[in-house]
Amino acid sequence: MLKRTPIILLISILLLISNVQASDNNTVEYPITITDSSGATITIEKEPGRIVSLMPSITEILFTVGAGDKMVGGTEDDKYPPEAINLTKVGRYTTINYETVVQLEPDLVILDEANGEDTIIRLEDLNIQTVMINPKTMDEIIESILLVGTITNNEDNAQEIVDGMRQTISDITDSTKGITDEERPRVLYIVWDDPIYSAGKDTYPSDLITMAGGQNIIEANGWPTINLESVVSADPQIIICSGMGGLSYQIANNTRNNDALQTVSAIKNDRVYPIKDPNTIELSGPRIVEGLEVLHLYMGDDWEQKDYTSLNDASQPQVDAAAEGPEEGDHAQDGGNATAKTPGFGVLFAISMMILGYMGSRRS
Repeated sequence: MLKRTPIILLISILLLISNVQASDNNTVEYPITITDSSGATITIEKEPGRIVSLMPSITEILFTVGAGDKMVGGTEDDKYPPEAINLTKVGRYTTINYETVVQLEPDLVILDEANGEDTIIRLEDLNIQTVMINPKTMDEIIESILLVGTITNNEDNAQEIVDGMRQTISDITDSTKGITDEERPRVLYIVWDDPIYSAGKDTYPSDLITMAGGQNIIEANGWPTINLESVVSADPQIIICSGMGGLSYQIANNTRNNDALQTVSAIKNDRVYPIKDPNTIELSGPRIVEGLEVLHLYMGDDWEQKDYTSLNDASQPQVDAAAEGPEEGDHAQDGGNATAKTPGFGVLFAISMMILGYMGSRRS
């Protein structure tokens, strides 16, 4: 019986490994036909092995669903996750270097409407297959994540991500849907302070403010400029300051110290909040629910009772980081523990322990 133990153990290990591999493999069968954001019907003949992204939000989606190893190129603006910085750069999203794209020999280029119609035409002329992702609402962001999951044979991962996003959205909107218009705090979301550029009604920040329980005081669409008199007249109770590269903190300080705004409720009540990572609010990627959590914290007076484990301490109001700004390399997501979140990690760990245990028993 003792002689058979190694054989039985080996069979058990092989079965466990087989189960891990089966759980990690997705079931997309190519060719597949999809409809992208432009309404185009596209057939993808085989699983893409070389993908170029032309927008930072698309890059985030690709890495998040598990397709980062398929990426061979991205834009100069790709900063998240950290691995995206090492991608071969094909220019900015409006100034694509087509020669570099061709040299990368992509199976697929995923792009946004903001890349411009000329980009689509040029890539088609180069006989490079493209898929457009251009979400304008939270629901469309979710649909885009699922679509990328299907295209890259990562459907299960994409579905898990989307389920988590929907749960976060539901938890917050369920808690705010009963708030009357009179009870909702008046919010101003600015991305520059001289002159003041703000988030209008048809932007992600405006949508998130509403979902989080506030009301955007800006009636115009897009990102309009507004004057100081308009701000004083609207009397925002909360001012959110957003600026790339750590400028959120500078904008917040300038706003707090603006003599013309000292009568505004947000200034008087010290409710001017810098956003540590504007990309969690302004980019159409999976982290947008983290931005929703941040804004939900800021909307009410009860932020101390709200607990969001996905947020860094520095994202929360109680941290006085305005003077120093964000540290380089900080990220809202827990990128340092990615291995432990990989599907099948627990089973692989158990296999390792079994092997070590068996080797130890052989030596004793």
